[in-house]
Amino acid sequence: MTLDINGKECELNFGIGFIRDLDKMYFVQSKSGMKFGNGLEIKIPLLLVGEVVTLAEFIHMGTARMDKRRPSMQEIDEFIDRAEDIDAVFSEVIDELKKSNACKRKLQEMEKELKEVEKGLKG
Repeated sequence: MTLDINGKECELNFGIGFIRDLDKMYFVQSKSGMKFGNGLEIKIPLLLVGEVVTLAEFIHMGTARMDKRRPSMQEIDEFIDRAEDIDAVFSEVIDELKKSNACKRKLQEMEKELKEVEKGLKG
């Protein structure tokens, strides 16, 4: 997936490296001090309900494998603020996550759980 951010063609990669970076920020720690990454479990539901800070984080972490042309968080924030169709940006990122071998199973699981919660709230 490629986004034009501040005149830069930015290639996003939602592979294992993306998950590792996410898990460094979002984890649970056992009493013995062992850390278990759960970045996808925490952040996917937020992305699915339209939380823009999570969108910005996913774009930023998705560009981590870029060379020195990687956009700054400020550039990503400005890109999101100026987006004519923010829903389309969310859809593109979510669709790309669904294509990623590293993310697609967890995304499908989280989408299913979110639909069950929504159904329970309506019923």
